[in-house]
Amino acid sequence: MHLSIKQTQDLNLVMTVQLRQAIELLQYSTQELEQYIREQELVNPLIELSEPTFQERAHFSQGVRRHTNILEHVTKYEKNIRDDLFEEIKLAFHEDQDIKLLKHIIYHLDDNGYYEQPITPTFKDDEIEKGIHLLQAIGPLGIGARNLKECLLLQTMYRESSPAHAETVIFSYLDELANKEWKKIANELNISLCKLQEIYQFIQTLQPKLSSLFHQEAVHHNTPDIIVDYVDGTITFSLNDYYLPKINIHADYAPYITANSSEKSYFKKYLSDYQWLVNSVEQRRNTIIKIMRALIEKQKAFFLHGFDAIEPLTLREIAEQIEVHESTVSRVTTNKYVQTAYGTFELRDLFTSKLQTTNGNSVSQVKVKSLLVDYIKTENKKKPFSDQKIAEHFNTILGIEISRRTIAKYREEMNIPSSTRRKVIQF
Repeated sequence: MHLSIKQTQDLNLVMTVQLRQAIELLQYSTQELEQYIREQELVNPLIELSEPTFQERAHFSQGVRRHTNILEHVTKYEKNIRDDLFEEIKLAFHEDQDIKLLKHIIYHLDDNGYYEQPITPTFKDDEIEKGIHLLQAIGPLGIGARNLKECLLLQTMYRESSPAHAETVIFSYLDELANKEWKKIANELNISLCKLQEIYQFIQTLQPKLSSLFHQEAVHHNTPDIIVDYVDGTITFSLNDYYLPKINIHADYAPYITANSSEKSYFKKYLSDYQWLVNSVEQRRNTIIKIMRALIEKQKAFFLHGFDAIEPLTLREIAEQIEVHESTVSRVTTNKYVQTAYGTFELRDLFTSKLQTTNGNSVSQVKVKSLLVDYIKTENKKKPFSDQKIAEHFNTILGIEISRRTIAKYREEMNIPSSTRRKVIQF
């Protein structure tokens, strides 16, 4: 056997920690960015933050910047539902560990009231389980659930009027219930169809999501990241980042980073982190501005007339126009809200795929979904439209080329049940 040593070269793309953090920064909302900046002040002694003066906000229009008084548009920030829940928790519970656990859960609730576990878990599963049950004492029932089944179970467990066997039906027979397999459920639980109907009607009163509670918050409390105005016949926009603190070098440590300082090597990493943070925040801001300029150009009709006038648009089209990667546009438009004359929407809502019409034109996915909802509202609930019937209506009556499978996809995206499940129950 002959042994030898060989030297080879491999080309690998290595993502540095700072590059990964810069990518994450693009996805942050303005409020999340503020929190991140304040966290950096705690870990980097060179960073000193100064609070904004709240004097003016920059507006952008066709590359021209103008300023306006910030008080003309910005309303006072109010506490949201999560803050209200936490105030109740501090009154109802006295153990520090319980309060810490419940604070973690409520500030990780999504807009449906469900608990979203962070990528790096802070608490064990059994601790989260305990916290969710403690949270039911504050309410509303079902809050903090991790999925639909748990949400329904929590409401059933903590409601005194819950009928017998309701928990069992929810835990073991939700699919059968949705598919109306009444005899199977009744036989296996040894109950009458009349009793099962009572359970079914009870479950119908439960809330699968608490989105109405959080929707109210989203409308009244969420701070938009971008504000679009229509002034003197021109569409302008501004970044609603007036409250972000300014990032400075801490005055006490400035002498230590000079060329003649013996401590310069100690502060080298901190200086690099400071410079990276300043550059990344500015790069994020400039990228948002470029994307918004392109969006206003592409979706001018939407900003003037609302969602009924929205044009089909893809992330790639915007990426090509501003000469960045499509993934950059995807990250920047994630978790950002834009305030318009027609309401506040997630920036991602302005991107919608298109469907062809028989006259050669195209129609946006948003418009098709709106038409789908309107058509389903007209159906006879004793004999609801099938997906095939709806597709035929769109193709022959509305002139929109769409398949049965696409109808089913849109229906599921809007949480509209199938025709079988929309049918009025008849025993």
